[in-house]
Amino acid sequence: MSPLPKPRDNEEENDFISRCMSVIADEYEDNDQALAICGTQWREREKSMKEIERKAIQVELKEDKEGSFTARIVTLDAIDKDGDVTISKAFPNKKVLVSAYQHGSWQGALPVGKADFREEDSSILGLGELNLKTIAGREHYETLKFAPELIEWSYGFKVLQQGSDKEIDDWSKDHDGARPARILKKVDPFEISPVLLGAGVNTATLAIKSTYTDQGEAVLAAVTELVTRTKSLADLRQKEGRVLSSANRERMKKLLTMLSGVASDLKELLDATEPVDDEKLAQAVLLYTKIKRELTEVL
Repeated sequence: MSPLPKPRDNEEENDFISRCMSVIADEYEDNDQALAICGTQWREREKSMKEIERKAIQVELKEDKEGSFTARIVTLDAIDKDGDVTISKAFPNKKVLVSAYQHGSWQGALPVGKADFREEDSSILGLGELNLKTIAGREHYETLKFAPELIEWSYGFKVLQQGSDKEIDDWSKDHDGARPARILKKVDPFEISPVLLGAGVNTATLAIKSTYTDQGEAVLAAVTELVTRTKSLADLRQKEGRVLSSANRERMKKLLTMLSGVASDLKELLDATEPVDDEKLAQAVLLYTKIKRELTEVL
């Protein structure tokens, strides 16, 4: 059976239904059933888009847990690519391991983290923490941080209880004739894993916490790049017999004021915490001092 098509970004409903029907129509004797399934796919997409926006606001990462993440593992009450429907209360309150990419830990790769489950807004969320002290954990962290919305999630599990034929019939009647192969009422999950393509509907990494070092290095890199571009622009204009525009000069003055304040705050913090244990903090003060001097030269 072909995988169920998903609506594309900016794709209109009629265009998606036509494309979906062209893919799966031959697999169903009844075109009405194929149409119902494509219609369900479209409605689930509309529903999930609203949920994604709402969940993005609700996601809270533990302040003291660098490398923590929240991922949507399952979309409830929706037919997945295996034909299964998972219903509310199917997941237990259980801690599991985060398997290496593509369920690699089943083939012997060490797990890269741990996670708990939480049901929220028609989803099963995995609230996890990657082990950043391992190479594999750090690699998974960097990959998830780089493309969180593109990496899907999957989980290994055992079925403990599934719906009867009557329950499947009732579900189908309530969903315009779309018929799942199974209704999963109780499962025992063993692990979750980031994957290239999962069986679930709309799985994704909703949030991942950057480390203090990552944040600091990103800020310093951005400021340094801005100073370099500003100096290049000033040099170019000087060669042309011009100077920086009034608007750009005002931007630089505001930036210089802000950086001066940051440098003062960092220096006070360093002075208050002698002896200096955080070498990164000391380097930041030196870099801000350098940036301040260079901006002054530009202005």
